[in-house]
Amino acid sequence: MNRCFFIAAILFLGISLSSYAQIAAGVYRLSSATFASIGTDPEQKIFGEARVSTGGRVGIEGTFGYNFVQNETVNFYSGFHLGNQPSQNLYLGIPLGLLVKPFAKTENVGFLMEASPIFPTGSGNYFRAGLGIKYVFR
Repeated sequence: MNRCFFIAAILFLGISLSSYAQIAAGVYRLSSATFASIGTDPEQKIFGEARVSTGGRVGIEGTFGYNFVQNETVNFYSGFHLGNQPSQNLYLGIPLGLLVKPFAKTENVGFLMEASPIFPTGSGNYFRAGLGIKYVFR
C-alpha cells in the first residue's frame, strides 16, 4: 500500500515539475480533517495538489483534478484523491469541487467548496465535504 502511494507521489512531482505552472497553496476544513495543501495552478485544465491532514490523525493525500468549467469567477472540477491515514491505510476519493474567485482585481485568491465520497481499504466508505481558501503565487 505504501508503494502505491509512493508511486502516486512521484507521478505528482513529475507532473508538477514538467507543467511550468504557478504554485498554489491552500487550507481546507473538510468534515474529516483540516488539510494544508500545495499544488499546481488551478487555472490549468489539469492540475495536481499534495495535501497534509493535520490534527489527531496526520495523513497525506495526492489530488489530481480536471476543470470541466472555467471562467473568470468560477472553476468546477472533478478528479481523484489517493491518500493514506493511519486509521484507514490507503483510500481513494472522487472529489467534486467549486473554486470561486470573487475578487476581480485579485484573481490569486479563491474560495473552495469540495465534496467527495471516500473509499478506504480498511473500513467502510464515507462522505466528506468542506470549505477552504486557496492562494496562487503568480
